[in-house]
Order: sequence, then structure tokens, then C-alpha cells
Amino acid sequence: MINNDISFPKPWWNRVNQGLNRRPSALLLVGPKGIGKTGLTIELAASWLCQSPLQDGSGCGSCQSCHWMSTSQHPDFRWVRPDADVEEGTGPSDEGKADLQETPVAGSDAKKKSQEIRIEQIRALSGFANVGSHRGGLRVVLISPANRMNYAAANALLKTLEEPAQSLVFILVADRLRGIPATVLSRCRRIDLGVDAQALSQIQTQNSEAAAWLIPLLVSGQIDPIRWAEKAGKSPPADAIDLLVRWMTDASRVASGLAPRAFPQEGAALEEQALRMKSPQRWFQMLAEIQASRAVAEHPLNPKLFYESIFDRYRRAQ
Repeated sequence: MINNDISFPKPWWNRVNQGLNRRPSALLLVGPKGIGKTGLTIELAASWLCQSPLQDGSGCGSCQSCHWMSTSQHPDFRWVRPDADVEEGTGPSDEGKADLQETPVAGSDAKKKSQEIRIEQIRALSGFANVGSHRGGLRVVLISPANRMNYAAANALLKTLEEPAQSLVFILVADRLRGIPATVLSRCRRIDLGVDAQALSQIQTQNSEAAAWLIPLLVSGQIDPIRWAEKAGKSPPADAIDLLVRWMTDASRVASGLAPRAFPQEGAALEEQALRMKSPQRWFQMLAEIQASRAVAEHPLNPKLFYESIFDRYRRAQ
């Protein structure tokens, strides 16, 4: 593997990599958001491009190809995703540039980044699809999340899938099937990546960007909305809200005599939290308000004040 910090369930590897008797021209991986699909896909692409795959089919992690993949510079790999997601992730864009390294253009932040995969991004793949690979082998295109392609982009992709170029493989990743035309689905080999509710909650918690700074604060029990908001920095508010909701849900489970789902290792802290829960009605009211704020968490006008408001609701739930 090119990344030793595997963020997806290991049994998936056998299912996706070794379970394919013949590599399809288009593979579709479907599963809930936050379970590690992207990490799995990057490892899969790396294994297909690797010069010396390991016995289990994974990338060796030491050849030139694996080095390119780990540094997001592989000339035979393209990652197509919404413009709004580029700032939050890693890897080459659909044009093949390490766009995270580019210098921002003055005033560029004024234009809102698209949440969709646009037709221009799919059309930009034509040059990549119609030329030979760097090493004379496979070329891989990752489209994620595929359910966020707009109608025109999906139609443009369909034309490519109907007449696939030689040695070109598409990997589509989606949180759900809604939004992907049936004509595109029919040309993909589909694999569903499902997990039970408890496993899903734990995986989403482990993969949360807010986990490193927010979990220690929650465990401490010393609630200070202003200081907590400062700790948050530029961390995505939506990610912090999802984590806080899972924590509060686990606390209510513990208060009812049930085992925690998302934070099984923090049982003692959750028990202390349950003891501080003076009014279950107020607790669930604040939980509902925090959940409702998720609708505007992607683009709050003032992230710091937004965080203070969220953490103040959590303080008032005690």
C-alpha cells in the first residue's frame, strides 16, 4: 500500500481488488459518505499502475509509479471532482496539475466554487484519453463523487464509456446512486460498500478532520465556546457538527444504559457527560438545534462566530 494509514475496512481490499476476475473499463464503488471510499480508490489506482505489485495485489509503495501516486503527480492518473472539493482534498485535478500548489489568483475567492462536476472537466479528459500512457501501460481516471456530475457532464462521460479507449480505466465513486443516469450505471461494474450502523459511525468519527482537536475538548468536559472556536481555526464547521452530534448521541445512549457507538473508547468521559445531563428535554432540544445548523455549515458568513454559537448550544445543553 502507498499509504500505511489505511482509512477503509481491510476486507474491502480483497472484495474490490482480488475479487475482480477481469478489470472492467469502468468500475463504480457505492457507499455512505465518510467510510473511506476515496482512500480505497487511490490504493486501487496505485495498485493498477504499480510496477511491482505485492502478493495481495496492492502497490509496492517503493517504485517510481507508487512515488508519483503518493505525491499526487502520476502522469497516468487523473482525478475529476467538483471545484469546491479541490481545496479540501489532495491529488491531481482533471487537467493533471497539482492545483493545491498553485498560487491563488487575486479576487478568485469572490467566485463561488462549483459543487458539481461540470462538462468542461469531462471534456478536458479527451487529450488524456487519446494519447499513449507515460509508461506504455494503463491510464486511470477517478471521478468522485460521481453522483455530483451535472446532466451535461454525465452525457459527455457516457460517450466515452460507450467507446472506451484502449488501456483506459474509469473508477467512479458515489455516496448514492441518485443523480447518476441509468445509461452510465449500465456501463459500469458496480460494487456496493456497505457497513452496519455502528461500524459506519466509528469510521466516520475516525476519518473526521475535527477529531484531532475536538475530541480532546469534549473529553475534558471544560466547555468554553470562545476558546473552543479558536481551537477550531479553519477546520470545516460541517465536519465538527457531525462529530459533535455523534458525541451527544452517544452521551444520550450512555444515559439510557446503552453502549456508545461512535466513541467506544471514551466510555468513561461519556458517563461523566451523562451525569451532567440535568434535563434530557433540554439536551435533545439543543441537539436538534445543532443538527439543524448543519444546513448552513458548508458556507457560514463568519466561521468563528458560527463555531461559538454551536458550542454555546452545547454548553447550554448541560
